[in-house]
Amino acid sequence: MSGWLVPSELLVAALIATTLVIVGATFARRRTIARGEPLVVCAVRDPGAGRWRVGLARYGATGLDWFTLGGLSLRPSRHWQRTLLEIGPPRRLAPEDQLDVLPDAVTVACRCDDLAFDLALSPGPYTALRSWLEASPPGFNVNVA
Repeated sequence: MSGWLVPSELLVAALIATTLVIVGATFARRRTIARGEPLVVCAVRDPGAGRWRVGLARYGATGLDWFTLGGLSLRPSRHWQRTLLEIGPPRRLAPEDQLDVLPDAVTVACRCDDLAFDLALSPGPYTALRSWLEASPPGFNVNVA
């Protein structure tokens, strides 16, 4: 009987250790991605694509970076330059498009250069995105006559 006990204890310990490593890596990745900048949960959908891809968006001085929610990469999957990014008015998600991680989300049609896409955000982060786009840092994109 004790022969079964030791391997099962080792298995439980290995599962607990693996879980702790995964949770720790997730928190470390999120902290590294944020780099002291605002970070929000949002979803992106390309035109013609049916499903939303949930991820993390980081507002920076020069652009909006989007990272996949899972994975190990510390590089953004997408980057939209602040001066080229345009967003439309918010609208409620259709019932068939509702996201479990963003239950009260609004969607906005976006365009960056020639690329069109949709973003789904909670109302608070949408307001922050709109404010971030309308307010640029001093000296940024200033035209002097």
